[in-house]
Amino acid sequence: MSHYTKIDPLFDQFRDARDAAEAKLREALPPGSRVMIQSGPEWIGPYEVLEYPRLSFGQLHLRNVETGAERRVGYAQTKPV
Repeated sequence: MSHYTKIDPLFDQFRDARDAAEAKLREALPPGSRVMIQSGPEWIGPYEVLEYPRLSFGQLHLRNVETGAERRVGYAQTKPV
């Protein structure tokens, strides 16, 4: 705990909510899953979900199935194949 006793509980709640959301994301899109990426009005891919990057909450590390090119994108830019 810090010297900011009114703020600390809020950050604890934030951390717990972030961790729960990240666990649900990993459950919904485990490594090996396939997704498409939104690029403007189009969907490109397919991409394979790789291991989740450390300390990049809400981010997916992806590899293009056809070219092998790797990208990192926010989960909201993707949809399951």
